[in-house]
Amino acid sequence: MAAQSRPAASAKLSRNGLAGAERARAATWLRRFVDKRAAKAARRRDAREKIRLIADARADLARFLESGERLACPDVADAADVSVIVVIWNQPHFLLRCLRALLAQGGPRVQVVLVDNGSGPETQALLSRLDGCVILRNGGNAGFVAACNQGARLARGRALLMLNSDAFLRPGAIAGALAALDSDAGVGAVGGRLILPSGRLQEAGCIVWSDATTSGRGRGLAPAEHEAMTRRDVDYCSGAFLLTPREVWERLGGFDEAFTPGYYEDVDYCMRLRQAGLRVVFEPSVAVDHFENGSEGDRGDALRLSERNRVTFRDRHAATLLADHPDRSDALEAAR
Repeated sequence: MAAQSRPAASAKLSRNGLAGAERARAATWLRRFVDKRAAKAARRRDAREKIRLIADARADLARFLESGERLACPDVADAADVSVIVVIWNQPHFLLRCLRALLAQGGPRVQVVLVDNGSGPETQALLSRLDGCVILRNGGNAGFVAACNQGARLARGRALLMLNSDAFLRPGAIAGALAALDSDAGVGAVGGRLILPSGRLQEAGCIVWSDATTSGRGRGLAPAEHEAMTRRDVDYCSGAFLLTPREVWERLGGFDEAFTPGYYEDVDYCMRLRQAGLRVVFEPSVAVDHFENGSEGDRGDALRLSERNRVTFRDRHAATLLADHPDRSDALEAAR
């Protein structure tokens, strides 16, 4: 009887193994299905919030221009802690919201440097209502990278903050970033939590993969999740909010204009920082609401330019990417 039962027991184990594999496959499929549905829902929510935000910002701009009100930037001369460099190409409704949040910061002494890339009449009307800002007007669109470098040459602060015009600082953002920068002489750049209009994370620092693609850490999470509230060294932080010492910026030559008009210049800058032995730090006390691509030119520019400049970045840093950066497909497989 014992001899006869062995094939039956073996068949039962085999069936159990198959059943377990089927359950695992079903669980994986369900998890991916749920993740995809959640991602689609988040994108729809983000799109709705973007429409609302644009309407509110445009209404605020109209009221401001009709009111005769003016905005006064701090007059800090050569005594600034931070020079904030904002590149402008139209989108004055975002710029007004950006400046109001910036001027409400308090704390460190701030110089505001605006570089206008040939914006239209409505933006010029807004700029004419600003007092105390340094404004550089280009005759046409010089691109984001070149304009940042132009603005940095006018800076007087000991630190430079690259800030997108569609990025709106939450209270204490500059003070928190500057404290992190000053915490260690080895810190070369600081970024923070970027939060999408939906209220979810865009990033809490970023990863660079071996193929030169990138991922925002924690994208889609709630901004208060543990992963988003832990200070850490990261591969890079987005140029939407990037604080760096002016001396380091000048030593490295600023953003590389090979990435003109924009995209991957921040990835490259942070890579060069780390190659120089400096750290790129994600600081969770810094929170910034970011429209994401609100300052983009023609629709689709972001994807096209990102891919072109990814190739430039990959070719330039191929050895470092292969030696020090993980493979994206391996990481995704391990996460399943």
